[in-house]
Amino acid sequence: MRPPWKKLAPALLLGGALLSASSITAAAVPVTAPVVADVRTAIVDAANGEVGQGETPPGSNCNPYGPCEAWCAHFATWTWRQGGINIPNYGFTGDIYTWGQGRGRAHSTNTGMQPGDIVLYGTGPQNTNTSVHTGVVVAVGNGKITTVEGNASNAVRKFGPFDPTHAKAAGRPGNIYGWVAAQ
Repeated sequence: MRPPWKKLAPALLLGGALLSASSITAAAVPVTAPVVADVRTAIVDAANGEVGQGETPPGSNCNPYGPCEAWCAHFATWTWRQGGINIPNYGFTGDIYTWGQGRGRAHSTNTGMQPGDIVLYGTGPQNTNTSVHTGVVVAVGNGKITTVEGNASNAVRKFGPFDPTHAKAAGRPGNIYGWVAAQ
């Protein structure tokens, strides 16, 4: 993610004095933490920008987000790192939920998500039989969500809008057992 101050022109006119980028000290450029909306927007933009990205070669599980293995969690955590969230590159979906629990961000419901949050499909975070897939929420409206998910038929794909309380009936690999808030 490019810091906002790098978007400045090479020279600034300040109070009648021309300042070059090299004459601006670090103290003159305020550094602020990213705004929550900016983090969420960056995550959503990263996820949407990858729709269609497939495995190379097809069917190999080799992907640009992590090692050649099941990669939905690698993709979801990659989107968060694009938004500036310091989360490990997890290969197991349940680890995302556990990470969120340790930071007060995990929710054991199937409602309340916002764009940028990660949803978890299955029955719980215990193992690969109970936590089966994950996706990034990219839109919310009228009680429905839209997700972008990695390793969905060997590619990054968009799903929805669908009712998160009936995800399996909407064609997802399981119902949503929980979600982790981006902020």
